[in-house]
Amino acid sequence: MTGRRAETLLETMSQIEHFTLGRAWTGLTDDELFWEPFPTARSIRRRDQCKTPDPFGAGEWVADFAIPEPTPVPVTTIAWLYWHVGSVPARLCDIDFLGGTRAVASGWTSPYLSHHPMFASAAEAVTALRDGWQRLRGALEQARAGQLDVRTAAYTYAAEPLRDGLCVVGPPGHARPATHFIAGTLNEVGHHGTQIGALRDFYAWRPSAATGTLT
Repeated sequence: MTGRRAETLLETMSQIEHFTLGRAWTGLTDDELFWEPFPTARSIRRRDQCKTPDPFGAGEWVADFAIPEPTPVPVTTIAWLYWHVGSVPARLCDIDFLGGTRAVASGWTSPYLSHHPMFASAAEAVTALRDGWQRLRGALEQARAGQLDVRTAAYTYAAEPLRDGLCVVGPPGHARPATHFIAGTLNEVGHHGTQIGALRDFYAWRPSAATGTLT
């Protein structure tokens, strides 16, 4: 039987999916994925087209980044946001308190501490987030009594330069209950999902470069 903590998290997931993620993934196109609302927008790009000095990633595709970050922080594309959160729900299911073999302190769930996939198409991005979201829902539905009370150390960042397209993981941080990390993931996906929805609105109402009218 699902415990009260799991039920609360599952209800939160349902609200996020209904009001936020539906707008973030339904009918998403490749043009929307890579649309740049400003010339300074961050995105994912082929390495030889990267615009920033400290990109994340080790392969053909990298995610724009700069350390220290400029002020204000640049707007990101939908592609960048899907890299940032698209695989996080599935990765959370790999953590030991949900039955996996990895520790939170390893940085497995952070795109800055472990290489997360970069999606070159809307179909890939949406599939990863949708499947991971459902996998997390299933893990919470099967959570045993007391499982979400387990305390585990957070990850931290070492004060070192990037190595191989990643930040360096620091020593284990403060121990917190599993619910802290699950709620953090739901918040991360929810608020970045809201950004994706807003960017889709801006894309739909963007001025036409040719006529100056709305498209």
